[in-house]
Amino acid sequence: MTAGPLELVRAALAAAGQGQAVLCHPETLARLGVFEQPFEDWPVSNPFVAGPALLCLGREAVLVVAHFHAANVRPSAAHVVTYRSYDYRTPPDPSGELRSTLLAALDQAGVDPGPTGVEARALPLEVAEWLRESGRSPVDCADAVADTSAAPSHLEAVRRASRLADVVQQAVKDHAAPGASEAELAGLAAAAMFREAGRRVPAILTVSTGAEATATGGGVATERVVQPGDLVLTDTSPWIDGGWSDTANAVFVGEPDLETRRRFDAVRRALHDGIALCRPGVVAKDVDRQVRAMLDEHGPTYAHHTGHRIGAAWSEEPRITPYSDVVIEEGMVLALEPAIYLPGWGGIRLEHVFHVGTDGNEILTQFEHTL
Repeated sequence: MTAGPLELVRAALAAAGQGQAVLCHPETLARLGVFEQPFEDWPVSNPFVAGPALLCLGREAVLVVAHFHAANVRPSAAHVVTYRSYDYRTPPDPSGELRSTLLAALDQAGVDPGPTGVEARALPLEVAEWLRESGRSPVDCADAVADTSAAPSHLEAVRRASRLADVVQQAVKDHAAPGASEAELAGLAAAAMFREAGRRVPAILTVSTGAEATATGGGVATERVVQPGDLVLTDTSPWIDGGWSDTANAVFVGEPDLETRRRFDAVRRALHDGIALCRPGVVAKDVDRQVRAMLDEHGPTYAHHTGHRIGAAWSEEPRITPYSDVVIEEGMVLALEPAIYLPGWGGIRLEHVFHVGTDGNEILTQFEHTL
């Protein structure tokens, strides 16, 4: 029987010498299938809750969540306890109630005094102090938890996120026409993504148009209106069910000239040939060097990494850079994004997400890169 997400994270913690933990990063909790933070809480904090949901992992699993967020709890093996974070009838004490509920949950979960794994960059200082006061010393376990991003359940979430990325790229391509603004294109793409997901989901979504913006790699969508002859560069990283994806594409508004086609085709070949290079046992910097060499004739190479891993975050190590000695492993989910940027002309960046296998790599983003 395949181990579930909670069993996998327990095993990862044990392998790192950490037998218990309090986890709270929204992506971790979603990936473990216990809680999904509402879209409205990304990235701002919710004034009606005292802190993040907290998963106490000891001999049992107990999830502490504000009653305001009880509807966002997912069915799982974790016991659920809630605290009163807001009440219009009587004055609440969100911080005090969270503290008392957490301390009781730690006992219920069998999280004993002693070293306790936490995701240090996500854990509120106040909660860390409560752990220390109760004799549970916080120790960062973020790397061990991130290792579970290779689990089959996480790969399925990446597949779903990749489908959303495909929808975004198709929507921009369908609507990229003179008169539409960058912001309008981004809005139409986001609406298509929400429709596909069946709900609103977080995503990084940038749309840039014209020679000046695309030559720098693009950025946040503005009020600039698309003109005939523009390159439109879109990069998106949607998130759903604890999984990220990442894809980039460039389209041309009108009939592209031969030089634009030649450069586009060169980037597309570099992308697919680069994906083929990413085999188990290959060193990341060797892939970076070979992909850049494929585009040498088109001027100075792009001033960013050639690719990166998709895991607990949408971009993490190993990043495919000139300095990375990390060895690519079977089961990794990677993104490759070669590009050509030329001042006065514009920029093309194409990106796919793929799963590294022993018998070949599976491309998870299915959008076809065409001008």
